[in-house]
Amino acid sequence: MTDERHSDPTLRSTVVVPVQPGPLVALSDLDHRRDDIDDVLDDVFGAPDERGPGAVDALLLVGGAGAVVAGVVASLPSVVVVGGAAAVALGAVLPVRSALRHLAVRRRQARLSDRVGHGSLLRTDHPATAALVAAHTALWTAAGGLASAPRARVQTIAADAAHEVASLLAGRAPVTAEEIAYVEARVAALQQLRATLADPRVGDGEAERRRALVQAREEVEQIGGGSSLTDAAELTRDLLGDDG
Repeated sequence: MTDERHSDPTLRSTVVVPVQPGPLVALSDLDHRRDDIDDVLDDVFGAPDERGPGAVDALLLVGGAGAVVAGVVASLPSVVVVGGAAAVALGAVLPVRSALRHLAVRRRQARLSDRVGHGSLLRTDHPATAALVAAHTALWTAAGGLASAPRARVQTIAADAAHEVASLLAGRAPVTAEEIAYVEARVAALQQLRATLADPRVGDGEAERRRALVQAREEVEQIGGGSSLTDAAELTRDLLGDDG
């Protein structure tokens, strides 16, 4: 049986914008990802039965339990007790599986809540929002080569752009020209910032700190009275003598 949630195009094209700066996460990946317990349940109980426990299961449980009790109390043949126990086991399969499935769903929901928290939903089934997600991802990746402080600034800007769009659209796709322009302006800003990070002059993003470090080093060398530069000049004069 096909899970309708998997076939929902809105779900498949929705990402979660976390509250704290972080990569955008596909909602479908978080909500429906199977884990090891799902595989164990399939191995033990077989493929899932979407119908869940029914009247037949209840009849097997009640009838089987009654046969076991009657067999023990009335000292009936052991086949009655064994048959009753078998009926209980058969009747318990779907209820037990259903209970374990419910626990697995709650566990996945807890995992989803932990990762997303109070994040916002952003649909990507429009070219403008799809471009925003792509620009956010590219910028997030490009920021990996920066020092911690500038990297945090870049990631915050990317997150703010995604939050601004997600809060404006509130789970809808952009429709009006104004909405589309709002999204596209942020796409352009993120793309421009990404292009800036690709400039070799940016380096690790701490050019000012590096310039200040050079100035401080030169001042220390002046105060100390020398460096490799002055030593090289002095040695050159010694080697060449007065003719140098």
